Amino acid sequence: MNKNFFIGRLKAKLIWALLLSLALAAGLFLLLQTASEGLLENYLIKTSFIKNQQSDALSAFQDFVAENRIATTDHEKMAAWVRNEKYVNVYLFKDNLLLFATDGYKAATQSREYLFNATINDQLIYNLEFSDTNARVYMEFFFEYKYYYIVTILNVAVSVLAFIVLILIFINQKTSYISRLEQEIKILEGGNLDYPISIRGNDELSSLAASINEMRRSFIERLNSENNAKVANRELVTAMSHDLRTPLTALLGYLDIIKYEKYKTREDLIKYIHNSRDKAYQIKQLSDKLFEYFTVFKTDEDDLELDAFNGNELIDQLIDEQLLILQNNGFQFHLDTFEQPFTIHVHLVSIRRVFDNIFSNIIKYGNKSIPVNIRSDISERLLSLTIENHINTDIKKEIGTGIGIKTCARIIEKHHGHFSISRTKEVFTVHISFTIQERLN
Repeated sequence: MNKNFFIGRLKAKLIWALLLSLALAAGLFLLLQTASEGLLENYLIKTSFIKNQQSDALSAFQDFVAENRIATTDHEKMAAWVRNEKYVNVYLFKDNLLLFATDGYKAATQSREYLFNATINDQLIYNLEFSDTNARVYMEFFFEYKYYYIVTILNVAVSVLAFIVLILIFINQKTSYISRLEQEIKILEGGNLDYPISIRGNDELSSLAASINEMRRSFIERLNSENNAKVANRELVTAMSHDLRTPLTALLGYLDIIKYEKYKTREDLIKYIHNSRDKAYQIKQLSDKLFEYFTVFKTDEDDLELDAFNGNELIDQLIDEQLLILQNNGFQFHLDTFEQPFTIHVHLVSIRRVFDNIFSNIIKYGNKSIPVNIRSDISERLLSLTIENHINTDIKKEIGTGIGIKTCARIIEKHHGHFSISRTKEVFTVHISFTIQERLN
């Protein structure tokens, strides 16, 4: 739909408010007009107000004729007086012939064909002395129209005022809501993120308020997540410091015994060297875990720069590097790959870290008597890798932090892929999938 023709909910409400206000104002005008005209008409009928106005007008015309010595032929002067009075028509007769009339009968008076109407009420005809002769005057009065006009103007003014008030009431509702939102946003700016934003109605303003609320909740969740991460970091550093200090203290003790030759026999020396070596490896394992933990958060924060590689050559190289290490540690393997060429975009250092982590776990926990199965395949535009090994049940079960697996999962996610593991009592399986960019013909 063309955006120029799209009417938002707030705009639709404004149009509806305008139409409703206009209809109510028009209804109010009709009501006021009917009532006021009825009251005015009733007043004019029951009182002598109109008769008084007519008498005043007749006296004014008589004074005008006398003071200005008006003749029956001074049509322009009499017409000017009628225009000034506004609500009067004057007809001048002589011997039943129309000598002068207001503008509507001007042509008839000029041709002198308009005769006196005998049906006119004699009470409305007045004999009047002009400067040249006597004549009879008939006057029509329309003074009531003056007050009808005044009443109509007042009714229009009241209706327009009502229309403006109704519109201002609608606008005030929205502006007061906007002011409320402004105050609540300032509360959020002050640091009180638990303060909820008010949501009223169902328009763009309420949608904006709902979006601010969602943003507020997301920000709170992120802050809580960061606080939890900081607490976890402190706890990890404290735990690792304690775990490192214990074997390190023992290692220093063994080295002091060896340096100052406090052992008694050669067997004791070999035992102290062996213990020192064990403590050194224990420290190395703890430092590796600490490194892996911070690698998780480092990988989560930074975007990886991906480079294009020949997929077959890269996967073969990564697997061959690990197979050599497996063979040196007494493992057998079964490799099932494909020959279809393709291009893949990866961050090489991070992908090597994933393979190193997976195969180091195999060497540490795998059963050497059963081959490691490595399978790769392409289905449509998806590269799938499956690495499966049997678990060495003779090794004492260790509870790991799972940081290595988390690191691998985050790295693969950064490559827009999927990483998952499955485990039974005897078999541990890693599933990795990548979206390849293109196949090579």
